[in-house]
Amino acid sequence: MSQEPPADAAEISRDLLYQPAYRIETGAAGVVFRGERFTYRFDAANSQWTVSQEKNFTARQLPRAVRSYRHEASGTNYRFVAAESSDEGILEIRPFTDAEGEPLARLRLWTREQLVAAWIAEQRAESPRLTESRLREALDAAEPEVAAVVEEGGYLWLAIRFYAGEGFLGLGTIVRFDPKTNEARTFRSAELETSSVTHLVAAAGKLWLGTMHEGEGFVGPAAGVVRFDPATEEFRAYRPGHSALMGSVVTALSAERDVLWVATDAGMCRVALTTEEWQCWRVVPVVQLAPPMPVSNRPGGAPRGQLPAGTYEVRWANAGYVELVTPDAMEGWMQSDDFEDYTRRQFDARAYELANTYGGGASVMRLLEESETDPLSAAQVFRAPLERVSEPNDEGWLRVRARVGWIRRENLDVTMQIQPASQ
Repeated sequence: MSQEPPADAAEISRDLLYQPAYRIETGAAGVVFRGERFTYRFDAANSQWTVSQEKNFTARQLPRAVRSYRHEASGTNYRFVAAESSDEGILEIRPFTDAEGEPLARLRLWTREQLVAAWIAEQRAESPRLTESRLREALDAAEPEVAAVVEEGGYLWLAIRFYAGEGFLGLGTIVRFDPKTNEARTFRSAELETSSVTHLVAAAGKLWLGTMHEGEGFVGPAAGVVRFDPATEEFRAYRPGHSALMGSVVTALSAERDVLWVATDAGMCRVALTTEEWQCWRVVPVVQLAPPMPVSNRPGGAPRGQLPAGTYEVRWANAGYVELVTPDAMEGWMQSDDFEDYTRRQFDARAYELANTYGGGASVMRLLEESETDPLSAAQVFRAPLERVSEPNDEGWLRVRARVGWIRRENLDVTMQIQPASQ
């Protein structure tokens, strides 16, 4: 029996436009990035990308937690078990065959006091009146999960992730376990504390970590890509805006000799580890128009002209229309306070917001065609960056510009295109 397509615009936009890679495969011919509906192939010989539409798998969630691991050098099998506690995050490393005996190592990864100290600033951003005592009473210590295991320098290194939702909190942590002595140690940094460590690879004597926030129906940015040097025990975070990293949520990591490959919500990056030179590309949803098409300021609105044939980036969609980035522009009115908030948050431009349909997904703005009019009858709808046209008038209304337009979806196919991050 066929399934009805989603009618909600947030779900439609997610399914059409949010197509990151969740798996990386390296080989002599190049690198393959596999997403849910698209595969992105990088030909190392000529540095060219190809995109093919392939149904690889349906799950968008993170890979399952690592419950057990076999250390090939010693032939030992280990189990990773989280102890139940609302006050502490405790991880036990046990021999696989011993379910009742003493653990080989028992690590207290976080306590209630540590959680309050690490999370109070971020929690206050949402609840400015929150006190440390109220947070201490309200929070629950999340159960730690092992997201990945790698062997480096004779040790097992464990990436620790946690579920941050419904009052549960944890701390971004990596664990070093010595199979020879059963000694274990934890490592954290201020940059990592409120992040889950979701991916871990070893390359060129360093550990590279992928991070994100994961909560109730929410996936969000964290510390980006983090490098840890086991020799010096130093962390370094690579975040969008403060590094060349493209995208805010790491979805896959892979190392190949002296190259690190990163997949994020917004694209892919190649890091030359000897020089730490980054090269990044965007995954851009596009449509190709063969004949010109009527373009409107809002879905179903009166056409404002003809959009020439060509390739256009898609920013939003509903059941009947898609919103495109256009070379021309439309103008409208909004309150100056709304403009400042919109510019500060930049939520419209972040790819990961498309995935968060539980909370309504990425936001669509409504510019008024005339100031102080009814937004339901006289609004221009869009999801794109804003440009200031003039200073606010005496009533606080600001004239702004958006370079987008709406066209009908009928007979259009949304596909993915790889572009250099500078575009």
